[in-house]
Amino acid sequence: MSYLPAQGSCVGYEVRSTLPFQTLRAGGGTPLYVEERTELAADGELIQTWMARPGNPFHGRLLKDGNRFAFWASDAGWFVIDPALPSITVSAGASSLRRELRLFGVPTAICILEGGDVSIHASAVEVFGHGVLLAGPSRYGKTTLAAAFAQAGHRLLTEDSTRCSTNSGPAILPGPAAIRLRSDVASWLTIPGARAAPTEEGRVPLIVDERYRGDGAAVPLRAIVILRQASGAAMLESVPAAAAVRDLLALTFHLPTAASRAACFARVADLAALVPTFNLHRQMTVESLGAVITLVERHLDTAD
Repeated sequence: MSYLPAQGSCVGYEVRSTLPFQTLRAGGGTPLYVEERTELAADGELIQTWMARPGNPFHGRLLKDGNRFAFWASDAGWFVIDPALPSITVSAGASSLRRELRLFGVPTAICILEGGDVSIHASAVEVFGHGVLLAGPSRYGKTTLAAAFAQAGHRLLTEDSTRCSTNSGPAILPGPAAIRLRSDVASWLTIPGARAAPTEEGRVPLIVDERYRGDGAAVPLRAIVILRQASGAAMLESVPAAAAVRDLLALTFHLPTAASRAACFARVADLAALVPTFNLHRQMTVESLGAVITLVERHLDTAD
């Protein structure tokens, strides 16, 4: 598949495909071959499912067939993944943006595991040249907080799933240059240089203009921030490495095998040993966002 043209960079991969992409960044990386096929379907052993939950109607399933995988997403169709190559074959006919964003979720997370890194359920931003991971379960405000950082002039690195590496020092590999906001949040948050795509399932996708995306090169990871809800003033609380491993492992994508869990544990432990982790206690209100951003900015400025 070496004839496929390079389209741009995302999560450490140079995407090679004839398909159009809307959220890639400049730069390269490990080649990832992406092709489209009509009437794509797959067989294999069912190893994982995702169920719809309040506020998120998405559901899906993951199959394994030898060394290959097939991921079905209710809103984007099939993705057939060969993590050793790596390559991903996608279904024709789905919404191109929705399919693109799903591609850089579970399908590439499987390739990332094969490549020796981890994908953590977290947003990420670049503050003063350093990566900040904003980690937490769904509905803990990761996306809203990342958008608020972007509104304040900091670069958005990822929205929902973040590739972290320790191969050459702890780093974040920037993901798609887009973020999906709830309709009510999108009405009062403005991200410089971002354009709105059609609303899907109550979410407004914002695509960052190429002038503001930056490239796909690794960004040094300076702080891991685990989001907590509190009633008082925003506060950063240092977390011991052992507790950080426990919390991060619960948010890390892995396959349902002992070997995959062990590999992810070792990689997350390396990350927690190298990068300071903090609990961020804050109110989940619009009014508190400015104070939270200032708190993180001051911490990084002091750490420098």
